[in-house]
Amino acid sequence: MIASIVQFIQRDVTRGVAGTILLKVGSGALAFALFSLAARTMSPDGFGIFATWLSVAQIASVVGLVGQEMLLVRFLNEYQVGDQPDLTKGVLLSSLKISSVAMLIAIAAIALVANLRGDWWLLILAVSAYTAVNAGLMLGSQIARSLVSILMGEGNREFFWRVIVVLFLLAVLFGHRQLDPAELITVMTIAMSVGLVAQIIAIARALPNLRSMSARSETSRWRSSALHFWVASILEAANQYLDVILVYWMLDPTTAGIYFAASRLANIFAMLSAALYSFGARRLPSLYFSKNHQEFERTLQLMAEVTALCVVSGLVLIWVGAPYLLNLFGPHFAAQHWVLIVLAIGTAFQAAGGPAAAILQLTGHERQYVPVVAANVAMRLVGFLVLIPWLGVLGAAISATASLALATIALNILCRRRTGVDPSILVLSRFSASKSGTYAVRVADSGD
Repeated sequence: MIASIVQFIQRDVTRGVAGTILLKVGSGALAFALFSLAARTMSPDGFGIFATWLSVAQIASVVGLVGQEMLLVRFLNEYQVGDQPDLTKGVLLSSLKISSVAMLIAIAAIALVANLRGDWWLLILAVSAYTAVNAGLMLGSQIARSLVSILMGEGNREFFWRVIVVLFLLAVLFGHRQLDPAELITVMTIAMSVGLVAQIIAIARALPNLRSMSARSETSRWRSSALHFWVASILEAANQYLDVILVYWMLDPTTAGIYFAASRLANIFAMLSAALYSFGARRLPSLYFSKNHQEFERTLQLMAEVTALCVVSGLVLIWVGAPYLLNLFGPHFAAQHWVLIVLAIGTAFQAAGGPAAAILQLTGHERQYVPVVAANVAMRLVGFLVLIPWLGVLGAAISATASLALATIALNILCRRRTGVDPSILVLSRFSASKSGTYAVRVADSGD
């Protein structure tokens, strides 16, 4: 048994998945520290306003990128495997141009809506700047992850800048100051800008010499894929951030802050899903397009093993420690520990489903992915409208968990039918029963 464990740990895929998960866990711990310190350095209403505008900015960043971040993951890997630097240059230039123009439009829309609401001009400026830098970091992390490393991509996107902000918040807390939302969003924007600059430098060094090479385009393929990626990204962002906005609108800023804190803690499992996606987005596409089915299967099996271990241990942690974790945000947060437990069940179910969404999108089946995510958003919205007036913030958590569970089941069924791959932890039962079977992985045609 010990020999088997040692062999499992020494596998390159295991180390890669574990390293990515550790990076995500570290990022999650810093995010937890950031938001808990923010809650203690702001008034309850101020924290709710901060959480709501942060959610708005995140959605706007995704809207402004118009699907280009996923488009780059999809085609940079394909062109690298096919040794096509002219197309690499073409897709990079096209994505940067399109996302820059669209982001300006998204920021202008935020500023206009905030101005009509009568919000403070400093808050409007801070949210607009945060939206722009966050979008740049999202796009840069996808490029850096494909061309440089996961650490350069995800580390600068989610880890390093949070260290700066946490240190700032500790200084504010010990100085007995009270922050307003605009101040904290400004500090976050400045810290994220440092990470964005580091990404730009690393990407410039990693790219082959493309200056003298003419760019070649596959505009019809890019346009078709980008549209589906964009819709999927917007729906995913709505799944993650629209909840807080709706709770703010249907209840009050203080309750929105409580729901935001609970949802961030429940993201211990979403972090696992994101880690698997980050690892899979770097490793699986190249295996897929090079038709290395044996290694593709092996990678998925080891990802499932790590996922099962993390899901079980994470659920135990949340079940036992929910009140204590929420109390770190403030005494009035701890009373809503059932909100955290219900949300954690939903995100754990999603994590157990594995990277089905990533596999569908990165293998050319993004058209089939979009309707499932759209149905998830619709079910969640209907659930909010029905359950929040009846059960309050707990109703919002129940709606989010139910819609997430149904969407996870649908995505896994779709993934198995379209690609021949079962990405969930259920695959472990089949591997233990039979070591000889292999996946019949189906590659989508370029027009899909």
